Amino acid sequence: GNLFFFGKDKKRETERAWFACHCSIKEKKTMMKFIVAFGLAAALPTALAFSAVAPAAVADAGKANFAKYKSALPADLNVVEAGGWYAMQKLAADPKGELVKLVKDQLKASGGRTETDESGKVDALIALLYSRGKGFESDLVDGEWTSVLSRQGKNSPRIQKVVEKTETDKTAENIFDTKTLTFSGITYTPHHRGMLKSFVSYNPTSEGFDKSINGNIVVRRIMCDITGASFKYWKFPTLPLPLKKKGGYLDFVFMDQDIRVTRGNRGGLFVHFRPAFLEKVLKE
Repeated sequence: GNLFFFGKDKKRETERAWFACHCSIKEKKTMMKFIVAFGLAAALPTALAFSAVAPAAVADAGKANFAKYKSALPADLNVVEAGGWYAMQKLAADPKGELVKLVKDQLKASGGRTETDESGKVDALIALLYSRGKGFESDLVDGEWTSVLSRQGKNSPRIQKVVEKTETDKTAENIFDTKTLTFSGITYTPHHRGMLKSFVSYNPTSEGFDKSINGNIVVRRIMCDITGASFKYWKFPTLPLPLKKKGGYLDFVFMDQDIRVTRGNRGGLFVHFRPAFLEKVLKE
């Protein structure tokens, strides 16, 4: 009875002493198992509830975003080929993040190859990004971009399909110069000894424009004329190529400070990352 009149520290010492003196080793082990099991049982519901928060929150965000941007999805979207409405709702929580993850996983698994035959998930992500209403912007496009994902269309030029077979994230880049309204495409041979370079003049146009969900005009298309090309191998002189073509265009599906998604007039799909962003992604 005097136990309850002691201070808290004295009480704990007395309890420990009684436990040590009156309990056998077997009883001590049994009691410790009970304490551990009780603690786990008490903590388990909380842990499970916490683990369920993330998927539930992502699902809710996906549904909310999908409902918000559904009216701005491309008119030619094939929902069945894109994986269905439910799959698109899940991806709608963070389509940019999902595309970045897809690109990173493919580059690491394929040794840097940019060519992809994947359609369903890619098409769903492209459609969701399109709905965000972020098209061509002169300030954002200026500078260097690295090719990270490409898929040729049925009507893509044969030489473009051949080049794509050997293209990696280290052998293809794109440089926009907004002051001269030109951009160059550079593709290196596997050992970087050879360089194929194309020169294109472009001009933003009102053709193909649309509106964001907020009613803002979104410039999608730039008209493109190939003005020349050249090939240089190692220390040999640069060889001009007779390649000139007018009347092409490039549609900007999505662009921000990190990534750029475009479609060519022959149906090709091209994803570019800023070099610094790609380096950061691959380190994660």
